[in-house]
Amino acid sequence: MIMYIVVIGLTDILMIAAGLIWGRSAGMSTLYVFLAAIGGTIGVIAWDGLWAFIIRRAFPEKWFSYEKKGYFDVPKKECKFYEKIGIKKWKDHVLELGMFTAFDKKSISDPDNPVYMERFILENNYGEVIHLQNAIVGIAMIFCFPWNYFWYFSFPIVFVNAVLSLMPYAILRYNTPRLQRRRIILVEKAAKKAAASEKE
Repeated sequence: MIMYIVVIGLTDILMIAAGLIWGRSAGMSTLYVFLAAIGGTIGVIAWDGLWAFIIRRAFPEKWFSYEKKGYFDVPKKECKFYEKIGIKKWKDHVLELGMFTAFDKKSISDPDNPVYMERFILENNYGEVIHLQNAIVGIAMIFCFPWNYFWYFSFPIVFVNAVLSLMPYAILRYNTPRLQRRRIILVEKAAKKAAASEKE
């Protein structure tokens, strides 16, 4: 959370500074600079939140279940790429939005329960799609400002939003194969326990 606040705060400060120093020649007033920087930041956060709400509430859970193959299958090469960009060093410092769905994906509170693990994978898959779409739909912010203000407001807001969205996306993708393997192990253990009980 602190990292996000710092990054967003610094981005706003830089946008305001750029607007005040160079924006005057483009016809910006001091009030406009502050409103554009802060309003644009609040706007993209609200825009992301709206789309996250739509995906989480309107799309059926069967699309995101642990049984769903294809998109949610993460190849080894992709995991290797995340390791090359140092995901193990920064993944614990990235904001987790599970607080908004009453399901924290940063820690597994019931690691021996296969049903819980299936729910964990479900929420993980929802998170992947939500964070990816946040990076994409945030591009719409470029239409909220005049084109000659692109480098002052549009680009910084879209770029930072994309980075802060793709970081948790990468973490969730990186965790997916491990969660899938854990679920399989738990299911096999439960089956063996059931078989042993029947013999008794």
